[in-house]
This record gives sequence, C-alpha cells and structure tokens, in this order.
Amino acid sequence: MYQISIKIKYEYAHRLIHHAGKCRHVHGHSGEATVEFASNKLNNNGFVMDFYDVKAPIKKWINQFWDHAYLAHEKDPLLPGLQAEGMKIFIFPEEPSAEVMARQLFEQAATLERPPGVILARVTIRETCTGSASYQRSDDNGARG
Repeated sequence: MYQISIKIKYEYAHRLIHHAGKCRHVHGHSGEATVEFASNKLNNNGFVMDFYDVKAPIKKWINQFWDHAYLAHEKDPLLPGLQAEGMKIFIFPEEPSAEVMARQLFEQAATLERPPGVILARVTIRETCTGSASYQRSDDNGARG
C-alpha cells in the first residue's frame, strides 16, 4: 500500500480541567499535525493524491480554528471571561487532549474530496518535541470511494 503524509505546524494554548497534574494550568504548545492517506494504486501522475490537494484545505481549517487559539473544554470556567475579551477559542465537548484533537482533525480530514480507493489512514498530533497522539479508525469508516 502506498501512503502519503502532510505536516502542518501551529501554535495553541489549552488546559486540561480534570487533570490533577500541571497540565490543569493554562499552557501553550507548538503543535504539529500529520495527516496520512493511503491507496493500493497510484493515479496517472504516480501519486496517491497531490500533496497540495490535501495540505491546502487542512491548513486552512487549522489556521481558522486552532492556530493561536485557546482550545477549551466546554465546561472550562475560564470560557466566559475569555469570550468576553474576544479571544479566539475552539470548544471541545471534552478535554482538549492531543488524542481528542487527533480524532477531531481526523473527522475533519475525512470530509475532504479524494479519489476512489484513497483512504484516510491516520492523524497524529505532536504536542511536544517528545510526545504525540494518533487517531485512526479500526474499521473501514476512513475509506470512501
């Protein structure tokens, strides 16, 4: 199977309100998203997909919603004050962990148009230089076409 991946870097802040450790405090990350697509065959150009066709819409989404934003749990008590200040905020129904972010971006990437036989294989969110989390479906829900 052939596989391609694209990487997008962005900056964000968050906190994990149910965490007992230091991540319960507001802190920032230089994040990196890696999105992988796979196919058993190549197109006429010898591609799984054109990198631009993958990267441009995902980068646009990340820039619009996550880059230089506060990623928050919907029950974060800081939300009303931050919203009153006009802060850029992306709200999750749960803790904005790297695992949850990977699933969210996977679901977003799954909406991209892609050629028949090309599947969304995995999304990885690198939160620090030494830590990352990935999301991939174990069934065939990433496949389309």
